Amino acid sequence: MPLNAQITLSIIAHESTVGDISRQMRVTPVTYALSLSNGTGANQANLVWSASADIEGLEDITLCSSGFVFSDERGTVTFSAVKVVYIKNTGTGNILWLAGPDWPSGPLGDTESGGLLIRPGGAVMLAAPDATGWTTAGSLIQLGNPTNAQQTYDVAIIGEGAVS
Repeated sequence: MPLNAQITLSIIAHESTVGDISRQMRVTPVTYALSLSNGTGANQANLVWSASADIEGLEDITLCSSGFVFSDERGTVTFSAVKVVYIKNTGTGNILWLAGPDWPSGPLGDTESGGLLIRPGGAVMLAAPDATGWTTAGSLIQLGNPTNAQQTYDVAIIGEGAVS
């Protein structure tokens, strides 16, 4: 099944000031667009997996066949490279996104010392549309819930791989 992905981020902010006589309007448009066609090269992908899930404590999303198995109605999904990762916090508490100790060259470094705090209603999207993307050999994404109370999130991963 060929993949075609259109990823669009658009921010348009309007600010206005009011003076005694004059008024100013400042518009700030910021856009990001990425098109991925079917394949395994630059600006290409052939696989997407998504889920809505609960987290309590620490959860690993392992991006290799020897760890967490992605499955859906198609079967078992295995990634060889990741081009886009999207995580949205749909819960009421914070979620901490850590790259995991084995992420070799990922967006958050190669240790658990950093991480991105995704607040309730917040989202993070990272893209690596070049020919290699992020390798998945031994890689994982870790999501942590600092309060250990159950939270919910949505995740979508687009990349190269296979379904068996």
